[in-house]
Amino acid sequence: MSAADWIQTIGIFIAFIGILVAIYFNKKQLKELNRHLRLQFFADYTKRFQEVMLNLPENIMDNDFDIDGLNQEDYSKTMRYLRSYFDLCSEEFDLWKSGNIERRIWMNWEEGIRSKMSNKAFVYAWKKSNYDSYYYPEFSKWMNQIIEGNKPNN
Repeated sequence: MSAADWIQTIGIFIAFIGILVAIYFNKKQLKELNRHLRLQFFADYTKRFQEVMLNLPENIMDNDFDIDGLNQEDYSKTMRYLRSYFDLCSEEFDLWKSGNIERRIWMNWEEGIRSKMSNKAFVYAWKKSNYDSYYYPEFSKWMNQIIEGNKPNN
């Protein structure tokens, strides 16, 4: 092998190493970007949930809370935010069904939904909203199973 061949071989080897290093760092950057996007995504849903909860009556989770006893303005505001909550739940359910969120996150969200749907004000609003709004059938069925006390099949 001549000196020119050796130089060319070494150049190719160095270029190959450079490509491997670039691939490694690109993969590392993509992983970090993916982690950041997941955190941002989760933060956005958390913010939406907090906004809904902050705009509901403070005592809505009390057993003696009577949504029908609210004045018209408070009733309308409460129902509007409860519908927003159901919209959020519907999106979360769809994200889970389409495989776009981790099981751990879904389990946390599902536990929260089940907890809220054990409350009579949330059940009342769901039943009213289910007639006023359209939620896709699989989600509606799942929510109704929660209300009926059945364990939905995921």
